[in-house]
Amino acid sequence: MELVRVHVRFFKSFNFDYERRAKDNARRYEWEMLPEGWYPYVRLDVDPQITAVVGANESGKSHLLDAIERVIGSESRSRSDFCRHSQLYSVETDEVRIPDVGATFRARGESEVGVLSSIGVELKVDDTFIFLRPGVGSPCIIMEDKRTELSGGDLQALESIFPRVLRYSTDIAIPDSVPIVRLWGGEAGTLADRRTRSEFLDFAEGVRPSEGDWFSPLAPKFAQYLRPASSIEPTAEIRQREKEHELARKLLVDVAHVDPQIFKDLQRAISVGNEGEVSGLIGKINQTLSRRLNLSRWWSQDKDFALRVSPRERELVFTIEDRTGAEYSFAERSRGLTHFLAYFVQLRAHKRDPLRTEILLMDEPDAYLSSSGQQDLLRVLENFAVSDDRTRHDQVVYVTHSPFLINKNMAHRLRVLDKGAQEEGTRVVKDVARTHYEPLRSSLGAFVAETAFVGGKNLIVEGVADQVILAGMSNTLRLRGIPTESLLDLNEVTIVPAGSADSVPYIAYLARGRDAVKPPCVALLDGDEDGERAVKKLERSEANRKPVLDRKYILRLDTWGESEGTAVRSSTTSGRVTEIEDLIPPRIAISAARRYAVQLIGVDEASAEQLKETNLRDRLKSSGRPLWDELKDLFAATFEGERIDKVGFARELISYIGTVGSDENQPAGMTALTGNFERLLAKLSNLLNAAATEESERRRSKRMSRIVAGFLDDYNEGATRSLAENRLQEIEATLEDIALHDAIRRQIAAIRRDFRLKQDPLRPVENFEQFRERLSGLLLQERLATQDVDHDA
Repeated sequence: MELVRVHVRFFKSFNFDYERRAKDNARRYEWEMLPEGWYPYVRLDVDPQITAVVGANESGKSHLLDAIERVIGSESRSRSDFCRHSQLYSVETDEVRIPDVGATFRARGESEVGVLSSIGVELKVDDTFIFLRPGVGSPCIIMEDKRTELSGGDLQALESIFPRVLRYSTDIAIPDSVPIVRLWGGEAGTLADRRTRSEFLDFAEGVRPSEGDWFSPLAPKFAQYLRPASSIEPTAEIRQREKEHELARKLLVDVAHVDPQIFKDLQRAISVGNEGEVSGLIGKINQTLSRRLNLSRWWSQDKDFALRVSPRERELVFTIEDRTGAEYSFAERSRGLTHFLAYFVQLRAHKRDPLRTEILLMDEPDAYLSSSGQQDLLRVLENFAVSDDRTRHDQVVYVTHSPFLINKNMAHRLRVLDKGAQEEGTRVVKDVARTHYEPLRSSLGAFVAETAFVGGKNLIVEGVADQVILAGMSNTLRLRGIPTESLLDLNEVTIVPAGSADSVPYIAYLARGRDAVKPPCVALLDGDEDGERAVKKLERSEANRKPVLDRKYILRLDTWGESEGTAVRSSTTSGRVTEIEDLIPPRIAISAARRYAVQLIGVDEASAEQLKETNLRDRLKSSGRPLWDELKDLFAATFEGERIDKVGFARELISYIGTVGSDENQPAGMTALTGNFERLLAKLSNLLNAAATEESERRRSKRMSRIVAGFLDDYNEGATRSLAENRLQEIEATLEDIALHDAIRRQIAAIRRDFRLKQDPLRPVENFEQFRERLSGLLLQERLATQDVDHDA
């Protein structure tokens, strides 16, 4: 069963849909009518895979998750849930009611169709129906105009095929340690906790026996520490610790699949001092933990990251090993990592219901996570929605404040909630993607990923219209099946509008001209005089007379169009591409301009038809000017001086293309449009990847140079083998898993062997001057590896 739409009315911050009631032509469904009048439900469409709900504080995001739970039946409604700013909120006898919630579901299998048939609802696989839990009356199913009341066994039968709701906690983390007894199911006393045990030992060691009855006064104190844990009133701190210990048990038993009895054996081996058995068991536990968890696939910030356990007297302590080989406790790392692990473990430990689909609800899972961590979590959620083998298709609905937990390649997944004025309550903002996230900016305050460099790849364009068209076309082509490698990954690429061609060099200088960390950037410029002037400034900064961007990372539309030849079809008579709008065929441009006239000027659709493709083509033939110049003048002439805005046109263009299918009946010009942008986006993607690779290599080389130079400066006359080996390990940590670095690895292995750095680590390095020369030579190995070998040299 698939959740298609949520219907909410009078529930917490949701009142009813004021906007729909205000429309003259809105359909009034019988099941939305009350004795007091028509109160249409607030409706929010749910994506078949992942739905990201965004909104400002108090906009009703969390209440939406609550409503889904009420619909499915995992939580019950109460009078306290009723919207308190609703006109129908009352405390008077016979007027007190509970909220209305419902949902549209899609039957996905024959078994679901069979259950529905048994309760009197006939439909086919992939048909939809509305299920309501009204505030007054029995739950019911609505199909077209037919209403089927449900009660008793029929309601239970229906609920048995509803998706299973999962709502994981986002306020717990993997603990630093866990008592071993909790892992094999033994009874834990108060001394199972390390801190309590430490307090007890400090107290006991301070006791000094003396003559007489010395123990009786101390008995109450000992009883405090030795009483059963079950006799202690659980505080909030104890309950939180219990949750963390249970999460650790899930990690080791449910995810890593370690037999609980192994932990009992481990506790016995520790108690009797059998260190060999302890070491063997811990080694095997860590091996299976690494294999089953497979964190390197999901935690992108360190591919060599590994989670380990180490034994203590009565606990297992979690440690983290990073690419340097060093180990850290959780307390020494950021909270983001432990919370990411908590989400990850909860999802991996969960056993899917083989007979029902599932809906995962998460309330602001971005807490504590860095921007990279949020992107990693997003990949985990997407894997939950669609498994690797494609055999499971479940749904995820999460609410967030963060722009980094939004997949901008999937704009259709976004839902924005807004708190309406006064008694209106929460409303759903329409057309988020079409307006290029404009309501999203308002909801988040500042859409950081589009207003600042965030360390990823940056594409600098002249204006917002370029940004809208490139982002929209990339998403459109992705939905049409174009390989993602040829498009812009909007989760990694920030499209930065400079405001004008003259501002592009300044924006690029802000990103790359001042700091040691220089984000990879590519500039896209028009093929006009302003673009040519900007190229010259990029090649020689006015600030320091140095290049801001390498020439190969500056793309002018005219030179790119010429290099593509006839593969690119410009709308201009000359075939020259001056602006990005020249890649839009006249018929498509006219359709978008008509939508602009209807949506923003308010003309009716019949009047909008006065804007004709033939007139635009005639103008282009006679003038030879770019498409936008002629379209702008034609629009003004057709609609009595009305002005068409470039950004608004871009948004209506993307909106129009989104309504056009990819079948054979698509309008003329669509093939040329998609072909043009497929080539442009592929070129930009390749340039951005090359810029990112070059920048990564520059940073790695600088790190390697600093390590080598620092060692040579500090140690002129000698160093121990251990210290030298440590520096070689630091250099290895800077290398990436590419063939180009194999020469450096071979040289490091040779240095390690020739100077016997692994033997007698406290002895000094022999032939230290030669060691210094070999170490300096590492900086040349990569350069030599990319050059042709001169066999005569």
